[in-house]
Amino acid sequence: MSSVHLEITKKVNEKVKAIETYKKMDQQRELIIDQLIDDYKAGKPIDLTKLNQWTKQMNQFAIKHQLPTRKIVTKEMFKSYVQTLH
Repeated sequence: MSSVHLEITKKVNEKVKAIETYKKMDQQRELIIDQLIDDYKAGKPIDLTKLNQWTKQMNQFAIKHQLPTRKIVTKEMFKSYVQTLH
């Protein structure tokens, strides 16, 4: 009976660790978005490559651990989002 409890505890701990990692990845994604917004407001050209590469990595992790995925961002989506900030 205790082996069942140990296995459940192991699975719960793995899920908690995955969620913590996912949150950190999401925070990093938000930092990338914030930098892109600052660059856009400063009139710099916008390159979404870094953001979308990070998003793909995050989505692979999310799928593996049954967590929500994030959208790949287009320039139109980005510009529309920045306009809502004003």
